[in-house]
Amino acid sequence: MKLIISLNRKERLYDYVSMGIDCFILGGQYSFYAPSYFSLDDISQMVKQYPQCSFYVAVNALYDEHEIEAVEAYIDALSKMAIHGILFQDFGVLQIVKNKGYHFDMMYAPETLNTNAMTLNVLKQQGVTSAQLARVIPLEEQLSIHQQVHMPLMLQVHGVEYIAASKRALLTNYQEASGLAFDHKSQTRLTIQPRNSDYVFHIYENERGTHIFSKTRLYMLDLLNQIQSFEYLYIETLMMSDEEAIEVASLYSDALKSFKKQTYDRDVKAYMQLLYQLKTPIDRGFLFDQTVYKLEDVRKMDHEKNQSNH
Repeated sequence: MKLIISLNRKERLYDYVSMGIDCFILGGQYSFYAPSYFSLDDISQMVKQYPQCSFYVAVNALYDEHEIEAVEAYIDALSKMAIHGILFQDFGVLQIVKNKGYHFDMMYAPETLNTNAMTLNVLKQQGVTSAQLARVIPLEEQLSIHQQVHMPLMLQVHGVEYIAASKRALLTNYQEASGLAFDHKSQTRLTIQPRNSDYVFHIYENERGTHIFSKTRLYMLDLLNQIQSFEYLYIETLMMSDEEAIEVASLYSDALKSFKKQTYDRDVKAYMQLLYQLKTPIDRGFLFDQTVYKLEDVRKMDHEKNQSNH
């Protein structure tokens, strides 16, 4: 059980390392989204400055054919640094790494696809060496998958949750059609709310398209007893202020230390009170929701539909 954080600012790396956190995901030129985007020079400097840390670089967009050559050159550049792994979802990235014979930890992290053990075990045979579970399935199913999968898994424990994305410039198009003036590039400036719903979402646009995230932060600070089997516990710092990111990381770091000292059950109430004091919106996401349709349910509905048609 190790914390892994999406790094929000290079200047804050020292603070995280001082807490005992030594595993980070870095946004870069070819990241789908990230709290901060670091140049190759930035990445190289951080890796050299903190050789005791494990750094993953997010090369996790879905790339068009015309980008592949540049993505390959980018991976070549990463191979010359002592980074630990690559976070990806496009299998072209995996194929490039395999063709080159590079030895990164290849963490497969599509946003919503890792929902069963059988697929992940097959992907392990194809060169995937770790994976992030989808956030849209209940904790009970996540735990079941972990028991059956033969590779390290990452579970998001805190932060805004991915909702949807499009490669299209939806906000730019809306701005042009409506004639309204608004800042559509800021990650936290705009929100949308579906009709007849209490849920509010952040929406923003960058060069990779339009992104929608929950306004509330998923939290599992009080669930370490249930999730202790996972290798990586992920804190998403996207849309967090510097202060919130540091405070959240500190709370989870202290909670893990307390867990190892076997004082967690006694200390967790105090940690939760400190979390509430941050006054950021938090919820359980899909952790305790039931999956609406399972495969057997879909088959049953199809069978009943066919019967009614005859």
